[in-house]
Amino acid sequence: MRLPIAAVAAFLAFLLVMNLPASSAQPAGDLMRIDSDISLTNLASIEGSGTVKLSFYGADATAVRTNIINLYEREPANQILDSSEVRAFMNAFTKDVLGKTYWGFTIKGTTNFSTVTDSYIISHTTGLVSAPLSSTDPLSFSFQINGTGTGASKVIPMGQGAYDAFAIALESSVGYYLNGSLELRSRVSTYGLGSLTKPTLSVGSLSAIRLPWGEVLWYSYDGPAGPDNAINGTVTYETISILESQSIAFVVLFVGCLLIMRLPGKRFDKFEKLHPRKFRKYAKPLVSVRASAYAFTAVLAVLYLFPYLFTSLGRSVMFYAGYLFVLVPIAYFAEALISKVLYDSAAQSIPEESIIEVKHAVIQPTEGEGELLCKICYMPIEAGLDLFRCSCGLTMHVSCAEKALTCPQCGEPLVQLKTRSIQCRTCGETFLYSGEEDAYSIQCTKCGAFQEEIKPGTNYLIADEDPRNAFMMIRAMGLSNRPAMCLTSSFPGKIRSDYDLKDVLVKWFSDSTTDIDNVNPGDLEGDAMETVSTFLMTTKGSGVLLDGIDFLIELNGFDKVLAFIKKMNDLATTHGSTILLYVNKTKLPPEQYKVISAEFAEIHDYQ
Repeated sequence: MRLPIAAVAAFLAFLLVMNLPASSAQPAGDLMRIDSDISLTNLASIEGSGTVKLSFYGADATAVRTNIINLYEREPANQILDSSEVRAFMNAFTKDVLGKTYWGFTIKGTTNFSTVTDSYIISHTTGLVSAPLSSTDPLSFSFQINGTGTGASKVIPMGQGAYDAFAIALESSVGYYLNGSLELRSRVSTYGLGSLTKPTLSVGSLSAIRLPWGEVLWYSYDGPAGPDNAINGTVTYETISILESQSIAFVVLFVGCLLIMRLPGKRFDKFEKLHPRKFRKYAKPLVSVRASAYAFTAVLAVLYLFPYLFTSLGRSVMFYAGYLFVLVPIAYFAEALISKVLYDSAAQSIPEESIIEVKHAVIQPTEGEGELLCKICYMPIEAGLDLFRCSCGLTMHVSCAEKALTCPQCGEPLVQLKTRSIQCRTCGETFLYSGEEDAYSIQCTKCGAFQEEIKPGTNYLIADEDPRNAFMMIRAMGLSNRPAMCLTSSFPGKIRSDYDLKDVLVKWFSDSTTDIDNVNPGDLEGDAMETVSTFLMTTKGSGVLLDGIDFLIELNGFDKVLAFIKKMNDLATTHGSTILLYVNKTKLPPEQYKVISAEFAEIHDYQ
C-alpha cells in the first residue's frame, strides 16, 4: 500500500517542480528586470502586499546610476553615493509608486526609507552605495508595497501593469526612459474565494498551482518594452467564479478520490465472499484494480493542481476547476466498471466447488409412451417403487408428495400417515400440519395464531440436523410482533430467502468490516456481545437465535463460546427475553453438547 502512495507523491512532486519557473542566471546585455512576490487576500475587498525588486544590467545600469548620482548627490560632489543620498532617491522613487495599480490593487503604502537604518539601505540595494560613476556593475533595489482594490471582477494587465507601475515611476524620479529589453518575473499568491481566470496572452507565459485556499501563479515575460511596445497579456480577477472555485472543486475532488479509492476494497469484499469460508484466505486483491484507482486519483489531482498544464496547446489554455465536476463522476464510474470487469473475470478462476450454486427453472420433459412423470418435479417415476397416486389421479414421487403435503391439483392432503390435524387454541378452527414441525412454529391457517408460546425469560436449545425448526421459532417470534434477531454463520440473503425472515434482524458472523450487519466471529467478548446486549437491552420481550455454534467453537475454542452462551442467557433472563440456540449434535463431541444443554431450560431434541 505504501509503495503506490509514495509513487503517486513522487509523481506529483515531479510535476510541481516542472511547473515552477526556472531561476535564470545573471542576464547578459542591456536590460531592466522587475521581480515581484505578491500576496492577494480577497474577502470583502482585495488586500495586496509584497516585495518588488528592480534590477538593471549593462548600459541600462550605467544610465540609471548616472542619473541618480546627478540628481541626488549632495556636497561634496565626489560622484559616489552614500547611504543618505541613496535614501533620498528611494524616498523619491517610492513616492512616485504610490497611486499606481498593480495586480488589481492600488498601491497605498511603500517602505518608508526615511526611518530605516544605513545597514537596511545597504542590504536592500546593490551597485548604489559607494559605487563610483564609472562602475559597470549591475544595479538593483527592492522595497515593500501594499494596497487595496475593489470590484467583483476586473481585467488585470500583467506585463504592461508592471511597466506602468514601476518603469514609469522610475522615469519620474530619475529621468530614466526605458525603451529596450525588459524581463518580468511575478509570483502571485491568492488567499480566499477569488480567482485569476480567463488568461489572454500573446506574449509571456503563465504557470500556477491551484490550492484549496487559493492559488500560486507565476508570470514571466522577456522582450521589448516602451511606449511603442505594449506587453499584451491579461488575466481576469473574479470574486466568485462558477468555473473556477478552488474550494468547492477541492471538496468534490477529495470526496471523489475517497470514493474511488474505496471501490477496490468494496469490490474485493464481494469477490472474497464468493469463496466458501475455508477458501477465503486464498483470495487476493487484484493489483491492477488498485493501480487503476491510484491512476484515476493521480490524474484528477494533477488536473486540479495545475490549471495551466496544457499551455503547450496555447498560451491562453486553462483547465478550469469546474471541469472536475464532470470528470470526477466519470472517473468514479470508470473505476467501478474496471473493478467489476476485472473481478468478474477473476471470479471465473474460482475452484468449481467454491462457486455458489444457482438454481434454475426446470424445463418440463415430454412424457413418453408408457412412461409416468411426477406432476410436481416432472421427472420419470419408477413404476411400483416410487409411485404415489392421489385420489384425483395425479401421479408423483412419494418423496415429492411428502414435501408437497397437499395435492397441487385437487388440494387434498397427501401422505396421511405424516399429516396431523389440530384445533386452534385461539379461534377453534381445525387445520392440518405435517406432523414434523416443532409445536412452537405451528401457525393456524385461518387466524395465524401460533399454537405454542415462546415464553419470555425462557431459553431454548434446538438439536437437529436441519435448522429449519429453529428458524421457524425465531420467525414465529417476529410474526408475533416480538423483536427478533438471528446471528448466523450462513449468508444472510440465503437465510432470509429459505426461511422467509421478513420481520427478523439477521446478523452475519463475518470478519469483513464493510457491512453494518456483520459481526466479528473472533471477538465474542467485544463485537458479538455488544451486538446481543444492545439488542436485548433496547427491546422488550425480544428473542435472539444463535446459529453456527460449531463454527464459533472451531474459531474461538469451546470455553470462550460457552462463556458467551452463559452471558447471553443471563442477559435474556434479566431483561425478560429469549435465547434460542441451534445445535447439530453430530458436529459436537457428546461432552460439549452435555455441558451446553445444561444451560437451557427447555431442550427440543430431534436427533
